[in-house]
Amino acid sequence: MTQAQLARAARIPRTNLSAIERGEREVTLPTLRALALALNVRPGTLVDGETPGASASPLTRTQMERIAEATVRGTALSDPRESALARWLATSLSTQLTRARRRHPGPRQSDRAYLLLRSAEPPEAIASLVTRVVEKLPRA
Repeated sequence: MTQAQLARAARIPRTNLSAIERGEREVTLPTLRALALALNVRPGTLVDGETPGASASPLTRTQMERIAEATVRGTALSDPRESALARWLATSLSTQLTRARRRHPGPRQSDRAYLLLRSAEPPEAIASLVTRVVEKLPRA
């Protein structure tokens, strides 16, 4: 794929893509998503060159339960991977709830947290974590 073809597929100016490739321009989240979609890859692949979970083993049921519990309670975890996942999950979900109540876009923190989640774990693991968190939330 040529640079022009990629720019057209991602719907970004070719000059911007060229500047990104030369390191003269930072990549924004919307641009990263557009490029990933145009290339049919996950955003994490563009960020670090590895597909989700390529270097890490799949999360166990125990790890998922621990992450979900920490997300709901806001507690710290000793494992760096689990801690990061719980933090990103909490940020992503809490901002989404706030955004629905305010009826206008919230801060970019939620988008960034979700992008980090998607770049770190496969979709099935994220879906399972979200389900576990929702099940652990207190009923209103």
